[in-house]
Amino acid sequence: MPIPFLVAGSSATDVQRTSFSIDALARYACNTWDEAIASGKFDVVVIGSGMYGSYAASKLYELSNTFPAGMRRPRILVLESGPFLITEHVQNLTRVGSLSVLVAEPLVPTTQSNVTFSPHHRCVGGKSLFWGGWAPRLTDADLTLWPADVRAYLTQVGQQDGYEFVEKEIGASESTDFISGALFDALKTKATQAQGSVPSLTRVADPPIAVLGKAPASGLFSFDKFSSLPLLLDAIREDSAEGSRSDRNRRLFLVPMAEVLKLHTTNGVVTRLSVALHNAVNRADAVRFLDLPETCHVVLAGNTINSTRLALNSFPRPSSMGDELMGRNFMFHVRGNYFWRIKRSALGIPPDQKLQTAAFHVEGKSGPLPAVGRSGRFHLQCYAAANADPATSPGMGQFIARNPEGFLYRLLPSLEDINAMLDAQDPTSVAFGIRTIGETFGDRTSKIGSNPNVSWMSVNPFGGSGDDVYVDDNGVEVRVPQAYVHLVERDVDTAVRDAQRAASFQLVAALAGADTTEAGNRDEDAFANPARRVVYIGNPATQEDGNGTTYHECGTLWMGEQAADSVTDVGGRFHHIHNASCVDQALFPTAGSANPVPTGLSLARLVVRNLLARYQTAGIAPATQNAVELYDGNLAQWTVAGADNFFPLQTDGIVTIGAGTDSKSPQLGVLLLQTKSYTNFTLEIDWRSFSVEANAGIFLRAPPLAAGLNVPPSFYQQAIEVQIDERGFNPAASHYGSPLHKTGAVYERLPARIWAARAVTTRGQTFTAWNRFVITVQNDQIRVELNGRLVSSGQVNMLPQGFIGLQCHTEVVQFRQIRIKELL
Repeated sequence: MPIPFLVAGSSATDVQRTSFSIDALARYACNTWDEAIASGKFDVVVIGSGMYGSYAASKLYELSNTFPAGMRRPRILVLESGPFLITEHVQNLTRVGSLSVLVAEPLVPTTQSNVTFSPHHRCVGGKSLFWGGWAPRLTDADLTLWPADVRAYLTQVGQQDGYEFVEKEIGASESTDFISGALFDALKTKATQAQGSVPSLTRVADPPIAVLGKAPASGLFSFDKFSSLPLLLDAIREDSAEGSRSDRNRRLFLVPMAEVLKLHTTNGVVTRLSVALHNAVNRADAVRFLDLPETCHVVLAGNTINSTRLALNSFPRPSSMGDELMGRNFMFHVRGNYFWRIKRSALGIPPDQKLQTAAFHVEGKSGPLPAVGRSGRFHLQCYAAANADPATSPGMGQFIARNPEGFLYRLLPSLEDINAMLDAQDPTSVAFGIRTIGETFGDRTSKIGSNPNVSWMSVNPFGGSGDDVYVDDNGVEVRVPQAYVHLVERDVDTAVRDAQRAASFQLVAALAGADTTEAGNRDEDAFANPARRVVYIGNPATQEDGNGTTYHECGTLWMGEQAADSVTDVGGRFHHIHNASCVDQALFPTAGSANPVPTGLSLARLVVRNLLARYQTAGIAPATQNAVELYDGNLAQWTVAGADNFFPLQTDGIVTIGAGTDSKSPQLGVLLLQTKSYTNFTLEIDWRSFSVEANAGIFLRAPPLAAGLNVPPSFYQQAIEVQIDERGFNPAASHYGSPLHKTGAVYERLPARIWAARAVTTRGQTFTAWNRFVITVQNDQIRVELNGRLVSSGQVNMLPQGFIGLQCHTEVVQFRQIRIKELL
């Protein structure tokens, strides 16, 4: 019998009553589509509530709560395609069984891929409810291939950001707070000693497991196994209380069963969402459309394949920018599982000692791989447990021997069960397992579909059976192309797989004081030989996991400094779309061998920091020593050419130059200060715009200009312009998102490497978002900082000296605090 579909009422206490429960948890955490949309406009829409979406949304809310009074705090909508299931990590619950079966769905349809992927968990919380928890950071060698800005963010120390902070959040910084005992001590000591005898191994460390086994502060409970969902649920409940339980006063909404089908763009800006509202009451899905204000930002947080599919279906790269990059650089992990029995005597452990589960972490690298110009990285997740005596506990004996990892992360609330496990130990041997995880290498240069020997993904271009089909309220079909994933394990990838397998057997041999031949011998009866130290009990037919089974796909929307060779900038924002970012594993430039979660969470925090910076504003700054004010409220000394768009105005008590009018029609005008010519200098200038359509600029070393209605072409050819255009329109190629034309670029000369402007101040808002440029010109070098971030820099051919000027092209831009300091 189907459970009735929720009919929302006027009270927050309206809940679902079924034969089994009162579903207060879901009702108090989630809203229907209609409730959320009726509450008002949103500043950020997060697509996906899994590991990274829940984290990003909760941090957007939590960190914006620290904003000073009067500063704009963004309203956040989280859309999740699956249902609400449970509130915390499944292993924090007691033996609930295979909940994941209820919500496991194919990552991509099997007819649309050359490999069968493990299903993903489509529910509120996503894989954060089910993941394993081994959480090392990427190594320094991995990060050398990442953008410098991102590398610096990840590795910073003593701040509430980067790896250091996220590791504390998830519990990985206290790596042995729930792993201890004689078996752990013996194995880690021997592994450290063995490292020198296995050349491919580079480091032995405590297990970086995302479990907080001890309280973060006195008087608190420990966080236990990490999931990002409790962060989101706590933020929602806090928001509800702060808003006096009025939806109009709230800033954070979670809507389950709402699958985003497409992001519609207009002139390089996401302006609308198509959303399928699912329900389980034998009714057809409803397709709804959500119009977004131009100030809204959309965050993709599904997973690598689904986020890339959504991006490809929504805003493919303009052909005038070159071939499509989204979908290239597809990477995954090669993984294997190996098991041994090791005699206690070989480890120096007495037969009567009660042993508890142990784990440790080992990093390594393959030999040089000429095809990629470096070695491949891998790591070994090492687990051990006391073998159970088959005579007293045959079932448990088989389970432990084949799966020593199975005793990690496990909630056992019964002391009787724990004592039974300890009492069933085999006095002669321990079970030892290694999970190997190695990186694969993406290909960024091959055009999608052109090379069958590399991995990539795309979307089906042919229609028909390759589309998901929905019907809107008017009976019109909404077709969404499915993803196609082409996954290949190349020779260089297999070389990493082979290297990690060989290192595993060499490590076990060293632990047991044996040779690799003995470590690879599967004859368990050989333990009758007193000289035998170790037996391999793995199954060669199943010891290697299939590709696409690790949930570690990454790289298809990789970060970089230049739009020509990356998809997203160093803040996770799409190079060619003004208001869209990504916060999942698709951002990774390289895979490394580490579980992607701590890196992904750190990058989500980086993206959140960049988004929240949009809602801050440049204040009134004291004049820099020896700096000269160029504008004192009087335009008498300034020359106007072209349209006369410039006028003094009083704004927030500050005399400001207003450029443009309330009309959005083009009004091309130039304002030039010709009282003095400048050579080397630092120019500080504040500005704000009132629409993403605003187009303006700051001229440097400009030639002289006569007052009048005409600006000769030679002026634009000789003057250097720092651009203001959030859409980055390239007039020659007629496309948006051009790095040579967006805010902070040195127009058509030096590209802007990141989006760094504040959120647009739309008319009628009380919030004022001022931006600050600091522009340094030294000989033939230009450096442009926007809101404290380096946006562009480099060498430019320009006049040896010239004038300072302002430009207005479209819409309205205002300027204030125009100060210059001459340099030697």
